[in-house]
Amino acid sequence: MKVLRIELEGLTTSFRYPHFLVGRQPSYRMPPPSTIYGLICSAVGEWIEPKGINFGYYFTYKGIGDDLEHIHLAVMSVSKKFDKEFGYIKNLEAEVNPIKREILLAPKMILYIDIPNKLDYLYKSFYSPKYPIILGRSQDLFSCRKVEIIDLKNSEEGYIEKTLLPWSFALKENLPGIVVLMPKFINPANRIEIIWDKYVICEYSRVLYQNTSKKVLQIDMDSDEYRGKKRIIIWHSFVNEND
Repeated sequence: MKVLRIELEGLTTSFRYPHFLVGRQPSYRMPPPSTIYGLICSAVGEWIEPKGINFGYYFTYKGIGDDLEHIHLAVMSVSKKFDKEFGYIKNLEAEVNPIKREILLAPKMILYIDIPNKLDYLYKSFYSPKYPIILGRSQDLFSCRKVEIIDLKNSEEGYIEKTLLPWSFALKENLPGIVVLMPKFINPANRIEIIWDKYVICEYSRVLYQNTSKKVLQIDMDSDEYRGKKRIIIWHSFVNEND
């Protein structure tokens, strides 16, 4: 199975919990699927069809800290005063509020993308991206250290480490992790139209896993070997095929 593998790294990143509006802003410990979709579209230079794209990743960081940010809160002006400087009635008022945002330090990611019949196109896009590669906030610039098309091998066993797992793994596979609700896909044409899904964040290193279903597993033969096993790629999609 041929897929695209991209090795990326940056200085900082932060993945905001969407439902936190005030106070300290915590970060997901791994990027949501919607963030990965935005990263791919940045490289391509346009919004691409999300159907048919599968992805998986291995994500690490070296530490956690807080960044002080200014948030501009705008509200409708009650006074409707005439602004002499600009020559119009003031209908908005804004104030600056400092907040603490949790950030992940020295993040790295190996991203795997399965996109039938478009691997060469996507390879060229990441090799020479149309827009800056950003993962997280607009200031979280990432570098593509390596882009290549590789061949994954089928296997019935391997190990899972530092990756995002589907919700089904918490229900059926009994693997360790933290259950979170993440944005799976945000419609670029209507940003309030969001597909949500439950996932399991597995930050553990090298959990041995043997397939108990009839699904074929794919492993990266270039990954480190652990007890004679290689890293399994856990696949995700942005939308369901019937959406």
